[in-house]
Amino acid sequence: MSRADESVRNMREWLGETKNHELLEKVLMQESNLPGPRANLGLAEAFADQFKSLPMPEEAWNLLNRWLAIDEVEAGDNDPKMFLPFCAIQALGACYSAVDLSRQKNIITCIREAMNDRRWRMREGAAMAMQHIGERDFNVLRSYIEETFEQATMMERRAFLAALAHPPLLGDEKSARFALVTSDRIMEDLSAERVPGTQEDYRVLSKGLEYAISLFVEKLPVEGFAMLEKYAAREDQRIRRIVKSNLGKARIAKKYPDQINRIAGMLS
Repeated sequence: MSRADESVRNMREWLGETKNHELLEKVLMQESNLPGPRANLGLAEAFADQFKSLPMPEEAWNLLNRWLAIDEVEAGDNDPKMFLPFCAIQALGACYSAVDLSRQKNIITCIREAMNDRRWRMREGAAMAMQHIGERDFNVLRSYIEETFEQATMMERRAFLAALAHPPLLGDEKSARFALVTSDRIMEDLSAERVPGTQEDYRVLSKGLEYAISLFVEKLPVEGFAMLEKYAAREDQRIRRIVKSNLGKARIAKKYPDQINRIAGMLS
């Protein structure tokens, strides 16, 4: 058993004892795979899983919030210390259904802040936190997206896409349809330039659209290809690039060659 495995196995005990927090932080940072291109996602998920159903000790709650206070100045994307807030935001998503209303509101605030973080790993962590919430109760995730959509930033909308583009959530037809409709709303607003943002915000949101939509189309091909066809007919080259990117994804290209060729012809 690795030291990381042992730390996860004893997580509840470690989290409940303030004297062990420094050691826990040290182990997580050592096993983070940072600096490097890919953080230790398995360890972060295992850490978050510890919070899914058991009561949240006060010491653990305070620790997670202290980790979330680690900002970009203190730990950039490739810093091992960055792994602590990355783990913390996912843990808050995992414990959402097990805490009281006051803490749930705090969690939603933390996730929203993380969606807009300048560090891409924190933005990914926010999407993963929402996936944890959605896996437990998709209606909670749906309600949050519906209630905040109109005021959501480009970065928040990108997080919505990433959260919804999660295979365990797309197995249900109603959930897949909500994901497709949400992506349609995002595309419409992007085309109409209704949501302000920087060039970087636009780039990040576009990249999310370039892969997520194909996942939704795979689950609902009739409605999904109708949506892609609608946007392929637009003159906006940015929107057409998003459509073209999704058409090239193997998950739909191999299954639906006729639909792909028809819409691709509209883009040529």
